[in-house]
Amino acid sequence: MKEDIQYFNSREAAKILSVNVSTIKRWTDEGKLECIQSAGGHRKFLMSHLAGFLESHKKQTSKVNLFPIEDEIDLEVSHHILKGDFDYLITYLQEQAFSSSRSRVQQVMNGLYLAQYPLHQIYDHLITPVLHNIGALWEQGEISVAKEHLATQTVRDSIIRLQGIIRIPKEKIGNVLCLNFSDELHDIALKMVDHILETRGFGVLFTGQITPLVDIDQLFDVLRPERVYISSTIVSDVSTVQTEFNQICKISADHGAFVYIGGRGFDALNLNHPQVKARLKSFEDVTNS
Repeated sequence: MKEDIQYFNSREAAKILSVNVSTIKRWTDEGKLECIQSAGGHRKFLMSHLAGFLESHKKQTSKVNLFPIEDEIDLEVSHHILKGDFDYLITYLQEQAFSSSRSRVQQVMNGLYLAQYPLHQIYDHLITPVLHNIGALWEQGEISVAKEHLATQTVRDSIIRLQGIIRIPKEKIGNVLCLNFSDELHDIALKMVDHILETRGFGVLFTGQITPLVDIDQLFDVLRPERVYISSTIVSDVSTVQTEFNQICKISADHGAFVYIGGRGFDALNLNHPQVKARLKSFEDVTNS
């Protein structure tokens, strides 16, 4: 929605890039820094504009502030991002997730991306530990289901919003299908896989949760993917899911697509199928798959 879009003015953009406002004006006039200019001549910047500038001018990264510094908390968070202090950021992000502070969670994720941390590192070393901690607290009875859902959804929403600044190659190297089993209720990991594959240049069709097999078969005819990525967190009915997995592998084989799998749910399944190319244990594995 339009009100969800975060714009920065020239003063805020200057803070983020650690330069003065006149430099921001010069860069936009020279076409180095994209912006949205109002009829009155005011410049507004999206996070994607700043991300694009930093990608093209990596020397700015060493001194960038990552986001507008308005208080001591902003300054401290920016400091730990630049240091790569993931232990601090895990604790901080978890606290913000339980407070349902989307803006703070988003701030950290955007800041890490602007600081040129690869997506797999953000997902492996920050988001995955935070989600595991939240789940462990629920399993131990220390938080309610409602609180667990609230914190998890806050992280999920921020991951989706991060997609707005991720730089995606214009040229595609192939198509992939990302899906969960039909009874799977957790699609956060799959969404992170989606992001990484997009940055690699794949065209991604993300079906997410609860996708019937009959629809998957039809999707192959339309998308013609060369790869299928499946994420499974929990398997409640092993027999049903095993049958579904075998069918997905068969459909993939019929269309010449390889299958990549990840998640603890696969511990319960027989994975011995020729179409299974790899079992991915981390998001770095996705990057290298």
